[in-house]
Amino acid sequence: MHLSTITASLLGLAAFAGAAPSLQPWEISRLSTFSPSGRPAESPWSIINVTISDPNDVALPVTFCATKWTFEKPPYGIVNNCSEVAGGQWRFVMLESEGEHSSPTTDFRLRFELQRGEETYVGTEKFVVGENLWGLCSASGVCSFGLKEEQTPFPVKQVLVQ
Repeated sequence: MHLSTITASLLGLAAFAGAAPSLQPWEISRLSTFSPSGRPAESPWSIINVTISDPNDVALPVTFCATKWTFEKPPYGIVNNCSEVAGGQWRFVMLESEGEHSSPTTDFRLRFELQRGEETYVGTEKFVVGENLWGLCSASGVCSFGLKEEQTPFPVKQVLVQ
């Protein structure tokens, strides 16, 4: 009886030791969007800038992700490379929100991908003005939004996909 208890305990300990370590979510320290007024002779480019890091690997530097687009050609579904960092390759894709007011500057989703060697991790989060974004539009129509300070660092839960 005592031997079976010890055996069961050892088997449970072996299963625990073989389990994959739990991942801390990635951290977005900065996110901002900008959209132009749309007036003639003004730049037509809307922009998103994101700074993200992986707290699970302190050797992997913080990376900067950005893209620009015009409203005639929305940014959804396009894979964008982030700045190069030693030890990994970050990419991101803007996705339409599932809400009724989807917008690439005020209501959108971001999917991040981190490839390190043969492993690929993916995480997706939603960003919405009034929830985790704040900002304003000027009388001229120029709009700027960013991650709320109290939401920083913003967690992005990732999973190993490959």
